[in-house]
Amino acid sequence: MSSQTAMPGSGYRHNQRPRPQPQMDLFGSGLSNGAIGAPAWSELPAEAQAALMSLMTQLILDHAATTATPRAKEVGHDF
Repeated sequence: MSSQTAMPGSGYRHNQRPRPQPQMDLFGSGLSNGAIGAPAWSELPAEAQAALMSLMTQLILDHAATTATPRAKEVGHDF
């Protein structure tokens, strides 16, 4: 057995949190790193814009429905 132990400030960094990745700007005017070569929103046909808006709306509503907190039951005063 070794007599050395990991002490705070001893150089061990296993408890550090990973750095968060920057969030993509979906509606910004500039190209993001992952969207190089993708058409701008305004360049998409109206049918494609409508389809994407519908899909994104459904995705957001589905996510909200699965992550919503249940409503608290009203406390009755009946005895």
